[in-house]
Amino acid sequence: MTRNTTDKSPDNKRAGYSRVDLRHGHDTPARPAEESTPLDKAERERIRSTVRHYVTSRSLVPPLSIEDLQAHSQTVLTDNHLAPGLRDFITVLISNEMWSETLAGIPYERRVLLLPQCLRSKQDCPATLDEFGLLCEQCGRCPTGELQAEAEALGYVVLVAEGTTVVTKLLEQGRVDAVIGVSCLSVLEKAFPPMASHAIPGVAIPLFRNGCDNTQADWDWIREAIHLKSDLRWLGRIDIDRLRSEVDRWFQLDRLRPLLGPDGTQTETIALDWLRRAGKRWRPVLSVCAFKALTGAGDETIPPTMQKLAVAMECFHKASLIHDDIEDADELRYGEKTLHQQHGVPIALNVGDFLLGEGYRLIAECGAPPNQIAQMLAVAAEGHRSLCLGQGAELSWMRDPAPLTARQVLELFRRKTAPAFEVALRLGAICGGANGEISRVLKQFSESLGIAFQIKDDLEDGSGHSNDADARRPSILYALAFESATGAAKECIAEAWREGADRAQNGVALRQLFVELHSEEKARQLLEHYKNDAIRSLSPLDNAQLKSLLRRLVGKILGAA
Repeated sequence: MTRNTTDKSPDNKRAGYSRVDLRHGHDTPARPAEESTPLDKAERERIRSTVRHYVTSRSLVPPLSIEDLQAHSQTVLTDNHLAPGLRDFITVLISNEMWSETLAGIPYERRVLLLPQCLRSKQDCPATLDEFGLLCEQCGRCPTGELQAEAEALGYVVLVAEGTTVVTKLLEQGRVDAVIGVSCLSVLEKAFPPMASHAIPGVAIPLFRNGCDNTQADWDWIREAIHLKSDLRWLGRIDIDRLRSEVDRWFQLDRLRPLLGPDGTQTETIALDWLRRAGKRWRPVLSVCAFKALTGAGDETIPPTMQKLAVAMECFHKASLIHDDIEDADELRYGEKTLHQQHGVPIALNVGDFLLGEGYRLIAECGAPPNQIAQMLAVAAEGHRSLCLGQGAELSWMRDPAPLTARQVLELFRRKTAPAFEVALRLGAICGGANGEISRVLKQFSESLGIAFQIKDDLEDGSGHSNDADARRPSILYALAFESATGAAKECIAEAWREGADRAQNGVALRQLFVELHSEEKARQLLEHYKNDAIRSLSPLDNAQLKSLLRRLVGKILGAA
């Protein structure tokens, strides 16, 4: 992806603008300084040196949430008696120092350099604009052209654009693996969420002159960032979408049959057909992601051991769906009749039990070292036990339903949904050689992710696109509405929960109550809370690849932060 500009002779490109001018600032009218970006070069270097020592001494590993970055920034301010106005500047420097080693290992051609339009003088600039930003004429009247030429000679994609829209598009398209951005602190702050959501390595150079015209920056720092390079082997970013496509291929009949169902009995045939049916397959994907992040496998072929573990995870998941559909008397799954509607309850129960047994068999026969197999079986058994206890609590409630508090519903989510995420991640991590600290983090991460996933599911059900919002089952929307309602509205919600809502008569009225009582708004706030909790739980990880991958998975599973 290269931006073409009008051909200019070398003399015209540099006319009136020498390299000395670029390094030390050119003769343009001075503008007010950004309050939190020091103008003095020596002061900037002193602060950067202090930050570098802090990051090294604390062994900080990216990515960190903005809250964690700001907390570290405040510590640097306090410990070094620096002015409070420098907090945002120091926050940027901490992030830069954490990412610099990772960025240095990424090939130049997989990086993008974003330059602001405000480096130019609007009155004198002959450049034109297109959908990506400024088409620099490299006339030599501002530093943009020389920086662009220098970066493009190395292989960079260079864009001269304002705001975060272009950054977001590039990240979503997966066209870059690292970003070097030059901008004012306010724009850098806005760019942080999409960068963080995609866990993209980035170095930011804050402008130290305010305004939207003839601004300035530390040209030495920009050049230093552009030329960052190391001999460390770059593992590449794990392409989650491509990995999902690969995992989907494992569930084609010709790939599944050698793993289970070789005798062709009716039970095996039904199980194979059910296992290959549609689904998001997040659980096997999570297992493979954890393994690849810890082993640095990159795009190499995933070993048979890991493939068996991934299929085992889907066996557990599809077995639980069979049992859930029977217990909840559901008639449809994936737009088709549920298994018990097709074959009857006894056969469906037996197929579910068979898939559970196959899941444990695949773990036992996966080919991993015996100590790892023992750990994986223990994790799977504990997750199975926890899920059954959570489902049992829900079934007991459904025999004599009564309004639940939001806290009670969230506890059910924790016990029912979180274990599946935990088992998936920990099996892949154990196979990848994870230590106890990683397992502890994955447990906490999975708990928050599972709760957030179920809240998201309830919000989607509450939109009226499925029957779940009108079923008699624990729902965070019902709980939040009941806690806020009074009088007749409270009794209406309680009655719907006790007896089950009639979709034709009560469904629309209930959804209107959710709106009036701000239940959906409160549920979205809870979703954000647990999403952020999942992200914060990653802070102790010292493996940047795993940490970055899990951060991206939060965005993939729950939506961009």
